[in-house]
Amino acid sequence: MGTEIAGTVTNDPAARSKAVVSFASSTAWDLRSAVAMAESVDLPRLVAGYERGLVPLAEEEPRGMSLRDPTKPGKLTTALGDALAMIATKINPTMSVEQSDAWIKIVVSALSDLPGRVAKEAAEAALRRSTRFFGEVDGVVREEAEKILAWRRTALARLRAMRAEIERAASPPPALPAPEPLGPMSAEEIRRLTPALRSLGLSAGWITQDEIDAALAGDGEQAEAA
Repeated sequence: MGTEIAGTVTNDPAARSKAVVSFASSTAWDLRSAVAMAESVDLPRLVAGYERGLVPLAEEEPRGMSLRDPTKPGKLTTALGDALAMIATKINPTMSVEQSDAWIKIVVSALSDLPGRVAKEAAEAALRRSTRFFGEVDGVVREEAEKILAWRRTALARLRAMRAEIERAASPPPALPAPEPLGPMSAEEIRRLTPALRSLGLSAGWITQDEIDAALAGDGEQAEAA
């Protein structure tokens, strides 16, 4: 079954994943509906991707270099630098390349405590804001980053809830403990049973006719003695 997106049904895995993430971030969120939408979606992979997306840039790309190939600049560091370069040009179009590069290097380092993808998106959002001075850029980027982080953390928490619900539903129910064996009924207990319950116990096998006869005989002996 495909996932419904904007009134259509799609079997494209990327589109299904995108729809699930979009729903997990929306005000229409509902766990039951989300679980139904997530059919055939690789939720563990989505969760892992969002978890990686919250790792600080300084850890993901130490000193701005790729973890996979430390001889090459990190892609996120480069993308953040490109976004900051546009902000620098917007603030001061006549700034020299040397000054711009030095400023970008400083700000990238200052923002490296943020997740790389978040910092890049926040810098791109900051470009659309009215920022007049270089000293304002760090604060403006961080304001935008907080909005993006809130969105991503909400989505991650809901994706985790979806994964947990699907795993719970797929797990077999816990085995019930075996009932403790009942000991033989005493003659007094048998005498207290109604005839209907004695008949039921006899059919179920938890008392025998001999036990019933012995109990009732004992009851008669007690009556005679009285």
